[in-house]
Amino acid sequence: MNSSNAPRFDLLLHAYGRAADTPGHLDALAAEDPTARDAAVYHLNSAIVHQGTPWTATGPATEYVSAIIRRGAVADGATLVELLRFLGEVAESAAIGAEDDIESLARPAGRDIEAEVAAMLESDDVDAVDDDREEDDEDVAYLLYEDEVRADALFAHAVLGCRAALPGIVAAAAYAGTHPDERVRAEAAETLAAATAALTADTPPH
Repeated sequence: MNSSNAPRFDLLLHAYGRAADTPGHLDALAAEDPTARDAAVYHLNSAIVHQGTPWTATGPATEYVSAIIRRGAVADGATLVELLRFLGEVAESAAIGAEDDIESLARPAGRDIEAEVAAMLESDDVDAVDDDREEDDEDVAYLLYEDEVRADALFAHAVLGCRAALPGIVAAAAYAGTHPDERVRAEAAETLAAATAALTADTPPH
């Protein structure tokens, strides 16, 4: 995650606030340390997609996961199964709001939501809350989501991020479909079906 093209996760959100901790977890997914891998998978399933809900960090994190699968960088079969299952959940999240005008929600007239969020996340007030994340998560959410228009826009951005990640999910699942482990191939088939269905669904273009 050291590339100059890597997204600024500190300006993105997951279920527990600022996603500044996400890059470290993503790097651990292909590590040899099983404890670090397990913690990284847990982060994906609890923070990046939380009970079926995507966040603004979901799309970029998903694209990274898809990329390391396509590179064959995940040697552990059990971890690969978990990652494919995560990608399947993201594919399902891409269909959220299929009947809504997600594009309009993401870009409300007269508002630059990304600039607003960046300014808030870089402010002293949010930094003070973020230093004690376990106790003050609700305060962070309140600061960012108290504005209904901004809250809707953030959710719409999250869904659009999932939709943008779908081609990568398809490619990752197709690659994993040739894996020698039957468990991996089975999970890859389910993920591929979910992502293909989401891509071909009658949803607003992103």
